[in-house]
Amino acid sequence: MSHIILPTAFLPPLARLRTFSGAHVSASLRLLRDFYWPSVPSRLTVPVRKASTRIHDQSVPDSGYASAEEDDDEEEGGGGGGGEESDYLTDEDEDVLRADPFEREFAIKWITGFISRSDIWIEDTLDEAEAETRRDLIVSAFAGDDEETECAVTRTFEFSGSVEVELNDAPLSSEDHTSVGLQSWASSILLAEKMCASPGAFGLDMSRPLRVLELGAGTGLLSITIVATDYHPDVLANLSANVQTNFPCSSSTIDVRRFDWESPDFNHPMDKPFDIILAADVIYHAKHAEWIKGCVEQLLALNGTFWLMIPLRSTGRHEGMDHTVEAVFPESEMTSGLVVLEKETIGRQGGVGRADEGGYKLFKIGWAI
Repeated sequence: MSHIILPTAFLPPLARLRTFSGAHVSASLRLLRDFYWPSVPSRLTVPVRKASTRIHDQSVPDSGYASAEEDDDEEEGGGGGGGEESDYLTDEDEDVLRADPFEREFAIKWITGFISRSDIWIEDTLDEAEAETRRDLIVSAFAGDDEETECAVTRTFEFSGSVEVELNDAPLSSEDHTSVGLQSWASSILLAEKMCASPGAFGLDMSRPLRVLELGAGTGLLSITIVATDYHPDVLANLSANVQTNFPCSSSTIDVRRFDWESPDFNHPMDKPFDIILAADVIYHAKHAEWIKGCVEQLLALNGTFWLMIPLRSTGRHEGMDHTVEAVFPESEMTSGLVVLEKETIGRQGGVGRADEGGYKLFKIGWAI
């Protein structure tokens, strides 16, 4: 077993490339080479995606994960924590990481941008034709036969209580890595299973009318009698299609809306408080927890509950994001306002989620009394 570093963690920001020494850049390129072409023969295989995926089996495909900004400085997180697994990965985990579509797309984008900045490092003796040839060779090495990341995948989820949801997972955009909501993430899958198994524990009392809101609904797994919101136009289109697939009749009570956490619009239907607010895997930038808190303060009813579930990652730029949540939502005995009433750490489940997710943390947030 070995410790592996992801390209998103070790490749230097292109915008600050001039500030790094040649030795540092060379070392980063060697790490990239060793990541995708290790000296020891690799057992790398791209998993074949199944048309149907169930929460109880091992066949949930892995998804990539995108950052908010390409050239953001790396966040110095305090560690994901909470996971039961070792920091060292098995050969199988390494294979999954090498097949990860986001890491591969990030590496292609980085190496292409690096080569386009050839005036910084290339020698004058290398003519333009040879430079172009080298660029094509490097980029084509990543292409392979990995066509599965280019196609949409229809997935069927079966949960406790005879709940079945069919979703379209669209491919991530190769040009816009903020479109992460096009795919279903492990946090939403696990939270949906818990809600279906014990709806009463989440305040889902069908004997009375409830206003329910999901922030960052993505593919709509949790949303499928509620207001489902997201920001990215491609994500909203895919979300609407998934709602139509599961509720083809016009009687559906799901309202899909654009909602920007940073600059929220509290007009209809966001002008009345919600009894329950849901959010899963929505914290992938240092400011997200702060923005979401501002929204929840305006949207949550006085006796309402905000359920937030996020992955615990120990590597990469999303490391320690759970600490940003704890920084803006204090423990209940510490202050007034919105506070963490309860929290639960959930271990990884086989076949669900990325290999760099050591576990998950579920927050129950409400108003301090």
